Amino acid sequence: MSIRFSVLIPVYNRAREVAETIDSLLSQVTAEDEIFVIDDGSTDRTWQVLESYGTRIKPLRQPNQGPEVARKRAAAVAQGEYLVFLDSDDLLLPGALAIYDRVIRAFDFPPLIIGAMTYFRDGEPLPAATAMPDTVEVLKYQDYLSKDIPVHMSNSRIVIRRTAFDRAGGLRESSAATFLTDDFDLVLRAGTCGPCIFVRQPNTVAYRKHASGAHRNVSAMKDGILRMARTERQGLYPGGNERCAARYAYIGGMAASFAYRHCWRKGFRGPALKLLAGTAPMVAVAVGNRFLRWFRKRTAPTVLPFSPTPVNTTSANS
Repeated sequence: MSIRFSVLIPVYNRAREVAETIDSLLSQVTAEDEIFVIDDGSTDRTWQVLESYGTRIKPLRQPNQGPEVARKRAAAVAQGEYLVFLDSDDLLLPGALAIYDRVIRAFDFPPLIIGAMTYFRDGEPLPAATAMPDTVEVLKYQDYLSKDIPVHMSNSRIVIRRTAFDRAGGLRESSAATFLTDDFDLVLRAGTCGPCIFVRQPNTVAYRKHASGAHRNVSAMKDGILRMARTERQGLYPGGNERCAARYAYIGGMAASFAYRHCWRKGFRGPALKLLAGTAPMVAVAVGNRFLRWFRKRTAPTVLPFSPTPVNTTSANS
């Protein structure tokens, strides 16, 4: 029997995109899986689109409170052994769940898996299906904080075992305005759960680039990163003093990257300076850590043979 996945998709005013997101899932879910789509107070046709899928998905509705609260609501009723996060404008590529299933079995049910991501621009044709691979290439780390590669984090890359999700404290009670950096916060709170497996090949997620992406909200992203820095200073992330440098490097690297790429280069000098001032010790650790990477031996990939079994799409939700 395959691993039971619960896919959690929050959506707000994305009737067209969420249909494409759901369609990317329907050909690969099995009778043991479930798809939750949470309408976060949409004012367009989103709810009507969700209703059109009938029992193939499990739609939920709530007033607009942000995607983190929406995921939290769905997680509270999800039955899956693993929670798969997916944003309403991204796609789960063909075979992704089968690849995650293969990884889970190969590594004895790891608490955290980070999928491999590719990108496409809104308005471009959706990524075409490719032939299923013969192998899956992964990196295995002691835990997330032990990774030795840079990562563009996205909720759509996160696959977390339910027991690890609960140990990490689940999701925050954020709002529609303060949810930003929720993905970074979750992997930090699950940062000492191990092993952590990164899928390198093939890609499992397609990330849609568009003008309304969350990272374009400079002020909110800056505040979100500073909120994570405060959480770290309050000692609320796991690992204690032993893993402090790893957490500092992670938060500082994110702060430096955002301050330069999305603030300074685009003329938002004030937010960049506030962000760097509020995370200065962490940025310093991140810079040092990046320098030391040149002298460290990188983790060697593991290659798994992969021959997916035919998917039973006669789901209990169909």
